[in-house]
Amino acid sequence: MTDDAAAAPTMILARLSVERESLLGAAFIGLGAVGLAIAVIALAFSPSLRLPVLVGVGAGAVLLVHGILRRSAAARAAAALDRLQSAPASASR
Repeated sequence: MTDDAAAAPTMILARLSVERESLLGAAFIGLGAVGLAIAVIALAFSPSLRLPVLVGVGAGAVLLVHGILRRSAAARAAAALDRLQSAPASASR
């Protein structure tokens, strides 16, 4: 078995892992946006800031930032995998 054939399953799993992280990041961004939207709507109909609204804004912001960080980490990992695959075989040894 050649080195490329032996490394193929590992590269496939790495690509799947990057895609999973990217999708989870998108899910967290979506949840954070929905949380912020619900908190803003609740704030619009509320005469004053209340603890549930503040908690909703905080949780939405945390989820949004977490999703952005996950997506950026997945993009960096994908770029590293692309660079690794495009490197000549003699340079990687």
